[in-house]
Amino acid sequence: MSVKRNYCLRCGATIGSKTVDGIKREYCPTCDIVFYDNPLPVVSSVVVNKKREVLLVLRDREPQQARWCLPSGFVEMNETIEEAVLRELHEETGLTGKVVRLLDIVSYRNEFYGDLIWISFEVQRIDGEVVAGDDARDARYWPITKTLDLAFPPNAKAIKRYREYYQELWKMQDSFKRLGKGRKLDISIPSDAMYEIIARDAHIITENWVADVMQNPTTTSYAGFDRDDIYPRAYKVVSQFGEWMLTPTDAMSAVWDYYRGVGRKRHEEGFKLSEVLSAMSLTRKHIFTHVLPQGGVWRKQFARYSAIEFMWRVNLFFDKSAYYITLGYEEAGEN
Repeated sequence: MSVKRNYCLRCGATIGSKTVDGIKREYCPTCDIVFYDNPLPVVSSVVVNKKREVLLVLRDREPQQARWCLPSGFVEMNETIEEAVLRELHEETGLTGKVVRLLDIVSYRNEFYGDLIWISFEVQRIDGEVVAGDDARDARYWPITKTLDLAFPPNAKAIKRYREYYQELWKMQDSFKRLGKGRKLDISIPSDAMYEIIARDAHIITENWVADVMQNPTTTSYAGFDRDDIYPRAYKVVSQFGEWMLTPTDAMSAVWDYYRGVGRKRHEEGFKLSEVLSAMSLTRKHIFTHVLPQGGVWRKQFARYSAIEFMWRVNLFFDKSAYYITLGYEEAGEN
């Protein structure tokens, strides 16, 4: 809150007032000086650990005593804002850090201090252990995704900006961690949504594959078979594809046994191995051409990443399937 001046700090004369730029301001007629009141600069640091937890301190004094906030404080004279945010971090938590980037600048009026300019930075921890220091009762990490009742709205806004900045990267990291692990389909995850498209449109993908394989020059033997015989085989592969892709790595032996059986069966039916492998390649082609154009997968960073991950996993699956088909085909030829 602004404190009214009674006397001039230079000459000691009684302070009057003068309208400048449409605002009534304190004025010393003796010195002909206008006294301007400006917002105070405040800095905060957003420090997040590898567990995606944000560092907060429990305030030990007013305003907002006994409430959690980011390590924060006023900028001192002859100090840059970057120096101020690192000093406050060290004083309140015991950590030394490095400024990574500016997160947010917001005007904020506080009943205790008046008008403030609140400047928040992302700060990387360099050294030190978390210990509550100056102006703090406690200091600890809290999950950044948890809704936090913080002492100052600018802190909540800065954390929100941090989450928005990193949410795409976190999705990529989480998606990568899921590779090779069995899990339920979650269509909120773009790559899983692609498997959902395959399950939903299995008949369309199969129809396109059958039309292709029965006239493709690399799969001429398929033209000699009845469509009603070929279609169910292809539909089984396509409709179960998403489920197979989410099967835990240590449970995939049943899937590979199925493809060994496909290889043996095709040998018995008189197909050339080159035709069987080409037919598998056409299956992959029709999965890609149907799924990837849908849902705007190339419009956002994470969606593009998910499409690349999806393609990588599909390619790996079909490469291994081709190996087990070949293995089964060779086994049938040896008998």
